[in-house]
Amino acid sequence: MATQTIEQFFTGKSLEIPAYQRDYAWTTSNIDDLFEDIEEAMELGGGHYLGTFILSQAGKMAPVRVVDGQQRLTTLTMLLDALVDAVDELPIKEHYRSTYITHPVYGPKFTVLGSNKTFFSALLNDELPEPDSDGQQRLLVAYQWIRQRISAIKEHQGQEAIKNWLLSISHLEVLEFTEANEGKAIRMFQSVNDRGVPLAKMDIAKSLLIYYSNRFLDGELDSMIADKFGEAFRSFSKLKKLAAEPGYQIRLINRDPFREDNVLRYHYFAFNGEQHDVESGADYNATSETVLESFLKPALKAMRGDKERLARFISDYVSDLEVFFKGLLGLTEGVRTNRGLYLLLVVQDISATLYPLIIRLFTSKMLEVQVPSYLNYSMLELIELADLRVFKLQGTNPQADMAALMRAFSHLTTEEIAERLINFCQRFMPSAKFESRLAGEEMFRNPGLARVLLEAESAARVAVGLPQLEIGDLVEINTAGLTIEHILPQEPSFGVRLYGFRTEEAYLEHIHLLGNLAPLEKRINSACNNCSAENKMRDQKLYRSSQFRLIQGLAAKNASANPAFSKDAILARSIEIAKFSVKKWPLTEADLAE
Repeated sequence: MATQTIEQFFTGKSLEIPAYQRDYAWTTSNIDDLFEDIEEAMELGGGHYLGTFILSQAGKMAPVRVVDGQQRLTTLTMLLDALVDAVDELPIKEHYRSTYITHPVYGPKFTVLGSNKTFFSALLNDELPEPDSDGQQRLLVAYQWIRQRISAIKEHQGQEAIKNWLLSISHLEVLEFTEANEGKAIRMFQSVNDRGVPLAKMDIAKSLLIYYSNRFLDGELDSMIADKFGEAFRSFSKLKKLAAEPGYQIRLINRDPFREDNVLRYHYFAFNGEQHDVESGADYNATSETVLESFLKPALKAMRGDKERLARFISDYVSDLEVFFKGLLGLTEGVRTNRGLYLLLVVQDISATLYPLIIRLFTSKMLEVQVPSYLNYSMLELIELADLRVFKLQGTNPQADMAALMRAFSHLTTEEIAERLINFCQRFMPSAKFESRLAGEEMFRNPGLARVLLEAESAARVAVGLPQLEIGDLVEINTAGLTIEHILPQEPSFGVRLYGFRTEEAYLEHIHLLGNLAPLEKRINSACNNCSAENKMRDQKLYRSSQFRLIQGLAAKNASANPAFSKDAILARSIEIAKFSVKKWPLTEADLAE
């Protein structure tokens, strides 16, 4: 353990970021904070403490692996590279480049291993690489921002400022811990960070598991744990990027707060702890903190006296966690080829409470299994049914029921899972209630509305001999911008009595009913504004120009009607779509009867 300057820290080392480490995570705000620290050090004329680095080096000539501090070192390397490029004097440029970037004999001073190795190298060589993961995109944004800031310094303050920056960075101070055994280094990382520095729970879980492997199993599982967590981090980076692509956005995953810790929590509900005499998924209100404090730590502590049992638990848990992350990645990839998955994850945006179930069904290769005794539903369709009826239309979130299902999952057949899901729907949203709610309650802001209307649109297409909406059509609709149209406008500029309403209050009570709502292209919806139904249906640039059959059908049916739409039409159409929905998402054979 020693305090030293950055220049001393880099001297004589070839630093590596192990492949198991998480992807680069810094934003431009983090980079700005680093710039402020350096500027403060320059103003004060002394060294500034940059923090602690925990390293592992197996032998004197071996590469030095960075266990903790990879985000700061990656950013520092990009900053130093940009500064060195900005220096005009060749001797100074060569000195700093050999010190921080590439040694003329030993090669790169800092290397990112794994899938980011080639990308990071190309980035420093100004080859403009194309990112293929969320972490690589952040690396690119960070590097471009750093170069812009250095360019501004050079332009406004000149060469002396660039050299002063390099000198000041060289004098920054760090505390270095080096341990020959990488498992022990990771234990040290956990010890340091458990004293107040906030970490993602996934990082703490990895460190905790390696600690128990290193301390009680002589390090036999250290590499396995590190490798599988590395795979989990890479899977998350890929799925996060895929879920953000236009036309394929999965809203839950695409939200900024959705991180690896969310998947760690989902896995807590899906993991079969019974085989190890530990209870997983018992707390249906569990957070990622709960996973650590109330499940993982007590389980490991209870097993530390039994090496064989501890090794079996760690191996099973870590392997299953990796499979679980890859399962979510597989689902995210699947929306590009599987229409049912696209509708469920992209359009319907299923509840987070159902993610443990759908991921476990996917990893168990059960998602497409059909159950003849339950209307030949597939598991995927049953999740769709439960989400739409209960979580969307009912607007409730029965976490305890789903947690109980996951605890029993390993003992259940597909028929038994189907039975539980059907009974779940019968209890919270039976068909009579489902139909009544769709027909008689406001639906405009219901999260299940888009799914209902797009299925009605597909049925309208099939009715006139056209194919149903396929993935390509749905992607095009989402990319262009799907909106929900009010056939009778929300703010009428006309008398409402003509349309069957005695008062304006009565009008406002009906406009958000399902029968007054339809899918419509964003551009046409904007053009409709608060036009009357007659104008919408007769103007060639409005409803008649839409690609939606539901809209075209309305225009054709009411082309010469006056009024073109009314209170009675809203109520009749609400009932029609409600009855269609019961048949589309039935619970029993009776729901399919005419």
